[in-house]
Amino acid sequence: MIALIWAEDQNGLIGNQGQLPWHLPADMQRFKALTTGHHVVMGRKTFAGFKRPLPRRTNWVLSRQPDLKLPPEVHQLADVAAIQTLAAAHPDEPIFVIGGAVVFAAVLPVADYLYRTRINARFDGDTWMPAVDYTQWQLVSQQVGTVDEKNQYPYEFDDFRRR
Repeated sequence: MIALIWAEDQNGLIGNQGQLPWHLPADMQRFKALTTGHHVVMGRKTFAGFKRPLPRRTNWVLSRQPDLKLPPEVHQLADVAAIQTLAAAHPDEPIFVIGGAVVFAAVLPVADYLYRTRINARFDGDTWMPAVDYTQWQLVSQQVGTVDEKNQYPYEFDDFRRR
C-alpha cells in the first residue's frame, strides 16, 4: 500500500525554502504516529531538509542520481516503479511518501491512500501540493483538530482511500 502524507494550508501550500511554513505540534504527532515503524520515501531535497534520517523508520530517498551520497542507513530508489516494487514486497504495511511536491506528483497516480492535514490559514511559501482530483478518492475519516496554545491554527486530518 502506497500512502501520501502531507500538511497544506488552505491554498495548498506545503513548504517554504525546504521547511514547513507553520508550527503545528498536533500534525507532527500524527505524522510520527502514522509513520513510525514503517518505510518513508522522500525526494533528495526533502531529505536534505532533515538533520538526520527519521528515527524508527526505514528511510528511502527517491533520486535518479547514481552517485548520491546518503548515510549508510538510508536507501535509494531510482523511480516510481521501485516504490511499487517495495510496496509489493511489503503488502501488509504502508509505504509513506512524505514529499516533496515533485515526488508527490510522480507517486500520486499509483497511491492507494492520502493522509492530509488541512490547515485553515494562509502562509507564505514557495512549494505547493500538486493538484489532487478528489473525485478519485473517498473520504474515509475526518477529524477536526483542537486549537489551543500549542496548535494555534484551525486544522483537520482527512484520510482518503482511492475509489
